[in-house]
Amino acid sequence: MNIHDLHSAATAAETLCRDLGLEILEQKEIPYGRQFKVRHGGAGAIFNVYYGKKGLNLVVQGADNEAKRIVEGELFTRMRGGAPVKAEVKPRKTSDRPVQEIEAAYDEPWMGTDESGKGDYFGPLVTAGVIVDPDAVPLLRSLGVDDSKKITDAKIPGMAAEIRKICYGRYKVLSLKPEKYNELYEKFTSQGKKLNSLLAWAHASVIENLLETQPVNLVIADKFADESLIENRLKKLGRTVKLIQVPKAEQNLAVAAASILARDALLRWHSEAKAQHGISLPKGASVQVIQAGKTFIKNNGRNHLRHVAKLHFKTTEDVLLCTD
Repeated sequence: MNIHDLHSAATAAETLCRDLGLEILEQKEIPYGRQFKVRHGGAGAIFNVYYGKKGLNLVVQGADNEAKRIVEGELFTRMRGGAPVKAEVKPRKTSDRPVQEIEAAYDEPWMGTDESGKGDYFGPLVTAGVIVDPDAVPLLRSLGVDDSKKITDAKIPGMAAEIRKICYGRYKVLSLKPEKYNELYEKFTSQGKKLNSLLAWAHASVIENLLETQPVNLVIADKFADESLIENRLKKLGRTVKLIQVPKAEQNLAVAAASILARDALLRWHSEAKAQHGISLPKGASVQVIQAGKTFIKNNGRNHLRHVAKLHFKTTEDVLLCTD
């Protein structure tokens, strides 16, 4: 049976299901392919038909039963299934500069990590990780999961709540509040390390915690420095996974979901800080941020600045200028 495109592959799968006595309960679109939910007698199975760079891929899910054995055996054999593509990175040009585009096949769970608050003077550094399995992909797509920077702050809390439901038990959020962040930054710099080492520590900690929950073979993260920083940290922890770090990693669904969870935690901190201190502590490092810092010191004193701000920012010099 020669299959040249997704439509003919899906049609062939439908025909083979009927020929092999499999009842199709449901079929739906997934990225680059189609998913079938089938039943044989009282046994059920789910299989994906999709295209990767190496051609047609077929992946079956579910417990070992008669339906799964028929799919794995006769159906896949007759459709001439090949080895699935786990993940690939390919360059392209956008706006006259090369960027990296991640394409991941959704045949097995994988993890994405991202952080929020790195460039904000006020607030925590939040790092989040999410494991996405094949069944969650269409749900996250329908939710509109994307890079959190493309989503308004008003929509973030609701989307984050849905992601936590869809990926229940398969996400971690590490929020380094300013006081703890400053403590760790000072510790790392005293050892001759830079900010990127702290970022790598945060990502590796989230990855390690999630791997204890559910092992995966692939982790995708945004490239913020030499990727060996995270790799070396994971090796020290005794973890071996395929780690892909590229710019604009939020193009990947799991990374995008992580970015939303991280952003949600950052927004909640800002809301709580405003309620606690009676003033807004803006994001970023603008003139408004400097003025807010001066107001905060006037109300609370210099010693309390480390509880709300990342002190190593140059902004601190401006905030402390002409304050008692």
